[in-house]
Amino acid sequence: MLKKVVLFLFLLLFPTTLYALELPVDVTATGVFLYDIEKDKALYEKNPDQEVVLASLTKIMTAYTVLEHVPNIKEKVRIDESDLYNLYGFTQIGLEVDDVVTIEDLLYAMLLYSAADASQALAHVVAGNDADFVALMNIEAQKLHMRNSYFADSFGRDDHNVSTPREMAYLLNEALKNETFKKIFTTTQYRMSNGVEVVNYTRSWLTYYGLDDTIFTGNKPGYTEVANLLLASTATIQNTDYILILCNASLNEKLTTHILESYQILDYVRTNYYAERTFIKKGTILKKIKVEESTINEYVVTAERDVKAVLSDEDYQNVTLDYHIVDAIDSSYKKGDNLGYIDIYSGNDIVATYHVYLTDSIFQMEEQKRISILVMVVLLIVILLLFLSNVLSNKKKKY
Repeated sequence: MLKKVVLFLFLLLFPTTLYALELPVDVTATGVFLYDIEKDKALYEKNPDQEVVLASLTKIMTAYTVLEHVPNIKEKVRIDESDLYNLYGFTQIGLEVDDVVTIEDLLYAMLLYSAADASQALAHVVAGNDADFVALMNIEAQKLHMRNSYFADSFGRDDHNVSTPREMAYLLNEALKNETFKKIFTTTQYRMSNGVEVVNYTRSWLTYYGLDDTIFTGNKPGYTEVANLLLASTATIQNTDYILILCNASLNEKLTTHILESYQILDYVRTNYYAERTFIKKGTILKKIKVEESTINEYVVTAERDVKAVLSDEDYQNVTLDYHIVDAIDSSYKKGDNLGYIDIYSGNDIVATYHVYLTDSIFQMEEQKRISILVMVVLLIVILLLFLSNVLSNKKKKY
């Protein structure tokens, strides 16, 4: 019984299922997820749950894990040989044995410059060795319910660093809640305490192509031969904050496809006015259902709340509602039973589904008669008791 009550309350609170639209622009990337942070909703997607090799996007989890376990990022650390071991062929900031830098320096070098030496040094600072740090990374992934993600090293060399565009968007969203991470992720240039300049060159490529380099508020690129090109980025458009994860983009001559395709998607959002649209208003009569063999002839279905989603002007113009609600019910239907649903389309894409449930009891005719008789009997008893009470009161007054 308790389970039924909980289920009914859940359905009343969450009667609407929202969906992301298919990607409106043509890109070579096989996995894309565009996420509205405030609304906690995917706006556009392409194979969002496809497993992808992460390459340097792994470093987002590295930074998240470090910040979860290090109380003071101003702490100074000394670089040793193990921090620089076996990094040939991967981007490095140029750390040398016996360099003294802060944990903060290493975080900037890792996220802005994608420095593998900084990543490995951070792993050793936090856990003492690579294996124990990787274990911490996977524990943090489990805490975030990243069930399709696995991490094998701190900087993305191993092709067993895998996740999905959707889960990486949720990871980045959680990471951005940490003000230190957010500050680093949205910085373009930084000077380390040892004097080394750290620069994120992603925006420079947009300038090179004559594009608006301010569209990204933050970004982390990645590349290996297996993973192809990837970019995790953030943007603020029309006062709305977005996270965009783009994975497995094909290679062009300058290895910038991930940057150009991310720009293309965000620019589409920017040039099309997006707003929260109301498809069904609370209290709207959705259907009058015939009620058979009952004390009532019809049951009026009304919307329990507004049904909304974020759409562009163009998408909103193409909205249609497809009703799938039963035509008749009887007393066998119980409170909380599903009466159907309404699919809300934009073109051929489902934007939202609103589920309809019975919120009242339906009585059989005979059952209603029994209830009426019982009510009458109770009323007669009450009247009789009042009469007797009045008689006894009068007798006491005579004496």
